[in-house]
Amino acid sequence: MLTLTDIAHTYTPRKADDVQALRGVTLSAQPGEVTALVGPNGSGKSTLFRLVTGTLALQQGSVTMNGAAVRASRLGVVFQSPALDEQLTVFENLRTHAMLYGMQLRPVDLPADLIDALGLGEMLHSRVSALSGGYRRRVELAKALLPEPDLLVLDEPFTGLDVTVRDTFFRVLREITARRGLTTLLITHELAVAGICDRVVLLESGAIVADDTPARLLGEFGASVVEITTSDIPALEAALSAAGATALRLHARGLLAKSMTLKEVLAVVDERDSRIEDMHMRRPTLEDYFIARTGHAILMHDEDRRAA
Repeated sequence: MLTLTDIAHTYTPRKADDVQALRGVTLSAQPGEVTALVGPNGSGKSTLFRLVTGTLALQQGSVTMNGAAVRASRLGVVFQSPALDEQLTVFENLRTHAMLYGMQLRPVDLPADLIDALGLGEMLHSRVSALSGGYRRRVELAKALLPEPDLLVLDEPFTGLDVTVRDTFFRVLREITARRGLTTLLITHELAVAGICDRVVLLESGAIVADDTPARLLGEFGASVVEITTSDIPALEAALSAAGATALRLHARGLLAKSMTLKEVLAVVDERDSRIEDMHMRRPTLEDYFIARTGHAILMHDEDRRAA
């Protein structure tokens, strides 16, 4: 189990005021589970990544794995930026990485279960430059898992991947995590992926604002919500509030009616009103939850940026 206790970190620029990137962060990630660490830019995700992987010195608090300090031999890392030599084959990249751990790797030494799970068996002797973005990410994951670490940390691994490839990569990651009993910490701003992780930790301005399973975080919204797009947010808010409904601003033109059916909303809101542009029922998401807790989206809409 990965345990972070009372982590705080402050940057001291030469010609600017101090910046507190993290404040009193305490969390744990369990073996066999994928724990998502989610937050907008500037929330402290990158600083936490560097502290967990040991590339930044701790100023306050502790980072332990099963009660002891995290060692390189127990840590697998997938970085946001590509870390493959495109002119080498898949196997040559894996062999070069294994040398860092004193491993003399031959093709027959590769863990068959890992290579099969990642679908790399027929690509071992292909140049990385010939692979798609999704398969390059799989090679990165194979590299990280070669030393059989207890802890796997991934920093924004879905950058540049389309939704289908992202979902396939995540499914493989989750299967390997469960089968190997890995403690996996996934740092991401992809709330759609975080919503299917075993646990979600939400960061805002260097502090944890939520830490629980996706189902429990979304419990307050009920089974469904009604999203309304309108040109007159204040009028719609007033109408819903007068009817005793709870409304949540999603963005400059969007409002969410919580724990209400479409029929109940239509009893309050006239869908023929020219100010109503769209109205539909859907399941609540972690984006809804994040907005409810912080007052803004992780990725702001263009009109919200202009308003800000």
